Amino acid sequence: MCPRDPLQDSSSKGSFVDQLEAMVPQMRVFARRLCRNDDLADDIVQEACLKAWAARDRFIAGAPMRPWLFRIIRNAHIQHWRKAWRCAYLDPSDAEACLIAPDNPEWTSDFQAMQQALQHLPIKQREAIVAVLAVGFSYEEAGQLLGCSEGTIKSRVSRGREALAGLMEGATSRSDALEPPPDNTGKAA
Repeated sequence: MCPRDPLQDSSSKGSFVDQLEAMVPQMRVFARRLCRNDDLADDIVQEACLKAWAARDRFIAGAPMRPWLFRIIRNAHIQHWRKAWRCAYLDPSDAEACLIAPDNPEWTSDFQAMQQALQHLPIKQREAIVAVLAVGFSYEEAGQLLGCSEGTIKSRVSRGREALAGLMEGATSRSDALEPPPDNTGKAA
């Protein structure tokens, strides 16, 4: 016995596509009541239609489609809220204001001075500072990356910060820029 194709079903209830299209208004009403947000409800209905279409071979021809589709909508809504707590929604005007960087040429010169000062640090301190502060590794991850203990990384970052602050303060108080350092093999820990 061949399995019936839900798309070609010529039963009195109509084809899968016809049934799905007929259910869209009811799906929207259910999703809007569930979400209380028209845009989100429309997104969830669209997602439910896509999921129903992908699972059309599992739909039993002749079975009521409404409970099946409403279960898909309910599950999509639950899945949305499981993910939504990680998202922060911004007002478009707030987002636009955040994307515009203030025009401050001092930041560029401060960054360049910091890069030059960073080159004056011993290599081990520089590597620790870059791994922890620039890349964002935890002290433990940086220790594994650089082949030393977490405490050693904390020490190197602390001493490197102090040295970097001193070099930056000296560079900003003087009008001359820092010269590139000689080959720094980094004997200090």
